[in-house]
Amino acid sequence: APMERGSPGVLVLLQDLTEIKGLQTMRREFVGNISHELRTPLASIKAIAETLPAVADRNEARGFLEKISGEVDRMTQMVNELSELSRIETGGVPLVITPVDLNKLVAEVNERMRPLAERKGVILEQLTAAGLPEVPADASRLQQVVGNLVHNAIKFTPAGGRVTVAVRQEGDNLVVEVRDSGIGIAAADIPHIFERFFKADRSRSGGGTGLGLAIARHLVRAHGGDIRVQSEEGRGSVFSFTLPLPR
Repeated sequence: APMERGSPGVLVLLQDLTEIKGLQTMRREFVGNISHELRTPLASIKAIAETLPAVADRNEARGFLEKISGEVDRMTQMVNELSELSRIETGGVPLVITPVDLNKLVAEVNERMRPLAERKGVILEQLTAAGLPEVPADASRLQQVVGNLVHNAIKFTPAGGRVTVAVRQEGDNLVVEVRDSGIGIAAADIPHIFERFFKADRSRSGGGTGLGLAIARHLVRAHGGDIRVQSEEGRGSVFSFTLPLPR
């Protein structure tokens, strides 16, 4: 734009739109993902509801109703996780910080997940380190993070495989590591694994919402730590996160 009359030169304004474009892309992907995740159960419910009046057998009708209930539960879970993720991202979920024994916390999570591992024929074990200091953290939120990682590890590990949860100290941090001998993650998918709704293998991802790892990442970062993954397709995965110790 030219300067005011009588002044030499012009005004050049440069604006970096990278962040705005990135947010627009994220919004489009988010709307597309949530539409896809809701469309499938809604189509299933509609089809079952249209078929139900023609079903004379009570047991068969009961089975149809159970399927409808399952689809509603899945959508409810997704809505709840979306609401929680939104609250976490905006700082709406305050952390209740207390001294936490990570060895004990991991043992409690493993005990809760053991029936799932046994049903799948997967060995679930824990490696602890003696003399670890307690870490200031929100115990219920850490259980949520560890539970999500262990659940995923069991889900993607075939029968006869092994899931190992280890706790150790590295410098000024405590580290929780979940290692499995499962199907692994393709190299192209690893950079996106903590994104909302991302599922590395939709054909084998089961009924998950694709929000668990995104929630886990935000909770770990809210504690001042970091979460990462190492994986090779067909050779298992290692998810780990750090928690800083007080100096």
